[in-house]
Amino acid sequence: MWAQEQNAELRDARDVVVGGGCAAWALPVDGTCAREARRRVREVMGALGFGSEVVGDVCTAVSEIGTNVFVHAYGGRAPSVTSPVGLPELRIHLRNRRSELVIKIFDTAAWRGPCPGRPPQAAPDDEGGRGGLEIVAALSRELNGAWGVQRSRARLGSVASPGKAVYFTVPLAGEYTRGRPVPQVPGCHAAVRLLEDELVARGIGPVYRCEGWGMAVLSVRPEITLWARTSGLLLTAPDTGTVRYPYDDITELAEVVVQCNEDLDAR
Repeated sequence: MWAQEQNAELRDARDVVVGGGCAAWALPVDGTCAREARRRVREVMGALGFGSEVVGDVCTAVSEIGTNVFVHAYGGRAPSVTSPVGLPELRIHLRNRRSELVIKIFDTAAWRGPCPGRPPQAAPDDEGGRGGLEIVAALSRELNGAWGVQRSRARLGSVASPGKAVYFTVPLAGEYTRGRPVPQVPGCHAAVRLLEDELVARGIGPVYRCEGWGMAVLSVRPEITLWARTSGLLLTAPDTGTVRYPYDDITELAEVVVQCNEDLDAR
């Protein structure tokens, strides 16, 4: 029975990711944090058809990120019952028209400065944690992916706590999604409503929505505006100007808006 439930959970996670959504799990804040993250990533990537060598490399990167979270973000101990800091989260979704798999580990520990332009240099006696980001950067280059750190907000739990996420991307070959269900493309009104629901659930707001004939607008704050038309979604933000997103990148677009909002709040 347990095996059947586990297989059903894996199918659900795979279908969420392939269907354009974001699969997310809370991670334990103890010595099993990295191991649990590796297990989830290995299962989902295996279900998507990735080869064992790529999965192994990605799991190595995820292990280093998970170690960083446990050792440095949480100080090697779980948050207390009265602490405003919640559990870390593992997130997996697709972006760039389903051409990249994005893996993130989010934590709600205090933000400690700007995103690093390059990974910190490891000391000779480093066995993980801080020096592990060098491994993440090297594996990212080897797999033709990307990595970085961004401000974000929690997806799970009753409080959308602010924090940061370390992400790692892997390009997908065509066979990984061939034969899988293609995300249903919503109309412009439905897309804006989906984005509104996502942002409000993440603690962003109040937001203001306006719908017209063949278009819709979502105002997040004076600096951030989303336009939805039949040709796609347009995001106007301070650092990027206006950028077009396809309708099957709604999950990534929501992540970008959350990051932009948090960056503006931090200024």
